Amino acid sequence: MQTRPTCMHIETARLVIRTSEPRDAQAWLAMINDPQVKRFLPAGPDMTLDSYTGVLERRRKMEEERGYTLWSVELKETGAFIGQCGLFPAEGKGPEIEIAYHYNTASWNKGYGTEAAIAVLDHAFRSVGLDDVIAIVMPGNVGSCRVVEKAGMRFTGLATYYHLPDLRRYEAQRVSWTPPQRSTA
Repeated sequence: MQTRPTCMHIETARLVIRTSEPRDAQAWLAMINDPQVKRFLPAGPDMTLDSYTGVLERRRKMEEERGYTLWSVELKETGAFIGQCGLFPAEGKGPEIEIAYHYNTASWNKGYGTEAAIAVLDHAFRSVGLDDVIAIVMPGNVGSCRVVEKAGMRFTGLATYYHLPDLRRYEAQRVSWTPPQRSTA
């Protein structure tokens, strides 16, 4: 099996999307364990530093093998970690590939999610060569629905993933997706 380099680096107007690193641990843990963030994730225990070490190892391996994973997102101006955005096999096994993202609450409603999602979809279709990418949104997560819609994904119906019914499923296809006008709004 051919391995790929693990050094993702995409810059947008305000963000850097890059391979996750050990230095992201504390900010990632604060984000992923925040009750406001967790309410839109499948139920599970709080993550720990040991958990993050395992996550980091799995992400590096996936990036080497597939050319994608969930990446860290930081502000270009300050270098501050604000979240994660990337691609991975839906339900951990595929065959569908899902775009996913999570941001610390201080970064909500600033357009960062949409900005990163557009960049990641563009990377998925142009560089990775994926044909289809889906997004799965928890019921009631209006902000996340807006992110994928503004990123040019279309709603395809309700579906069950991760043993959770009535999730909103969105899709983008390489043959028809074009990057929406990048905006900071």
